[in-house]
Amino acid sequence: MPDNSSTTGTTWRDRQKQQTRQIILEAAKELFETLGYGKTTIRAVAKYAGVGVGTVMNHFKDKASLLSAALVGDWQQTVELVMTTMPQEADYREQLLYSAKIFFEYYTRRPSLSRNLLKEALFSLEVQSPEIRAMDQTARDIGVGILHAAQQKGEIRADVDCEVLHQALFGEYCFVCMIGLSQPEPDPEQMLAMLESVTDLIVRGARPCPHCNEPKTS
Repeated sequence: MPDNSSTTGTTWRDRQKQQTRQIILEAAKELFETLGYGKTTIRAVAKYAGVGVGTVMNHFKDKASLLSAALVGDWQQTVELVMTTMPQEADYREQLLYSAKIFFEYYTRRPSLSRNLLKEALFSLEVQSPEIRAMDQTARDIGVGILHAAQQKGEIRADVDCEVLHQALFGEYCFVCMIGLSQPEPDPEQMLAMLESVTDLIVRGARPCPHCNEPKTS
């Protein structure tokens, strides 16, 4: 078998290893979706993937790292989609809602898997890996960055703390995720409409007051 590593930068063994890792990860996601995180075991993942338990452990040290990899990998792909298709001319409200729409569409494609992944990511300390914490920080940085840019354009009052505003908006986003995914057949459009309503209530208080800078008359 020819080795074209000089042109690709990777060897056949590297590619085989990456392929095996992806097969294991997809098997884990299937079992997380059907059995839930609690009932999924490394042995079950190995059997479903058609590999040995030792092979799974060579790629992932434990079940928590499998969940972390599933979350981070899918999240990174979704963020890349958001960033490459974001309407740059839109105002901050539309950009935030657009970002949410892309994630809602991802969650509702495999709602059972999303329920299990989000539940563990939000409430299980076991799976709070450095990768997931970095993922959370990146999400905050993106959201706060959008708000700061809007503040510089005068779309948000100068006295508004963008970190606090983002916390309020993100809290409502998480609430809508929980409500939407609790439905038997989650609808991303309904989730977006719900988020749009609560977002408007929050951003209304952050908008500049049209009469605040008018000179007072005696």
